[in-house]
Amino acid sequence: MPKIVDHDERRLEIAEALWQVARRDGIHAVSVRTVAAQARMSPTALRYFFTTQDELLEFAMHAVADRVAVRVRSRLDAAGTPEGVRRLLEELVPLDDDRRLEQGVYLAFVVRAQTHPGLRAVGEEVESQLAGLVRTAMEALRASGGLGEGRSIGGAARSTYALLDGLAFQGALWPERHPPKELKKILHEHLAELASPLAGS
Repeated sequence: MPKIVDHDERRLEIAEALWQVARRDGIHAVSVRTVAAQARMSPTALRYFFTTQDELLEFAMHAVADRVAVRVRSRLDAAGTPEGVRRLLEELVPLDDDRRLEQGVYLAFVVRAQTHPGLRAVGEEVESQLAGLVRTAMEALRASGGLGEGRSIGGAARSTYALLDGLAFQGALWPERHPPKELKKILHEHLAELASPLAGS
């Protein structure tokens, strides 16, 4: 009896192979051939799922964002306290190998997207999605009493998103210089600052 192939599962396996190639060898090394080799399948078989390299890259970028979003949303129910919000935001910081891989590949895609129209549109969509998650976290922080007097949800979301961008960049590119302990400390200090009254309020 022939084996039934789960197309969605196979596409995710291909995306995982793409992330591994990009993280190990750089985004320039991503091709149908290299990804097929990493996924242990033939280039012809890979093209059955993705007819062009552009389709492959766009799918992988969506998959990275979806993985992060699933983890963050899984913590939303526990975000009823400042501690819960902190743990939620830590999912967006490269504190372990999996998150470093996601951040490193995402940054590589962002760079390529500057000259790649298809990826640029996807990148803007992903950025909007992540910014929305951070705003949701700030709304939860306000509800739990973690935003100081005079601080707005919008302002807190913008500063937090900018901080997370910086932590992702440093932690993904220079993990030895910026270990997880340091990244967590910076995030915790930022949240402590948000909990204090805004100067002049």
